[in-house]
Amino acid sequence: MEILIKIENKIVRLILQDKRKVVDETSFEGEYQLSEKLLPEIDKLLKRNNFKPEDIKRIKSEVDAEKSITTYRIAKTAEKIFNWANIRNF
Repeated sequence: MEILIKIENKIVRLILQDKRKVVDETSFEGEYQLSEKLLPEIDKLLKRNNFKPEDIKRIKSEVDAEKSITTYRIAKTAEKIFNWANIRNF
């Protein structure tokens, strides 16, 4: 399982996928509160599908970087921290 964080035109889409197949998806407007909303929304997506964070192999992000460098940094930081922690099996 993977999660794709896709941000385009101020809309954040969280896509839970098994290989290339979309299992579930959620979206929210996240231009100004991304740092506050991102992790709780990922948690909701996982709980709704009966998964735990350790069931996710990695998180990827695709961000329309020209719109907001802060949005890009928040998404990339969440991606890198999750993937780092996952490798170390915390």
